[in-house]
Amino acid sequence: MKITRKGIVKKLDKIVSEFVIKRDKACVVCGSTVQLGCGHVFSRKAYNTRWMITPDGNCHCQCWSCNFRHVRDQYPYFEWYKGRFGQEKFDRLRRMFKTPVKLKTYELEELYERIKEV
Repeated sequence: MKITRKGIVKKLDKIVSEFVIKRDKACVVCGSTVQLGCGHVFSRKAYNTRWMITPDGNCHCQCWSCNFRHVRDQYPYFEWYKGRFGQEKFDRLRRMFKTPVKLKTYELEELYERIKEV
């Protein structure tokens, strides 16, 4: 049975969340180790940055509280990122986020397989 586009997106979200929690082990903003999930420097709406799991990518471990706060106040997470990786990488990530990219379903499936191997 072939997986749907919606299904592969859900699988990607889950595997990326598991990956960043395992990699970072605590909220990158406040240091909490409870109620962890995948935070995104820039919104999940852009598929070209939604699953960027490189250390300087768009995905990092955040506690639920910091992730929820980021919706209203992006400053703490933005400052953490710039302090850790620099303004140049922040600007590069923002440009990537702002550049529309259409990923086909098979490309999402390939991305899932690559992340699974990490």
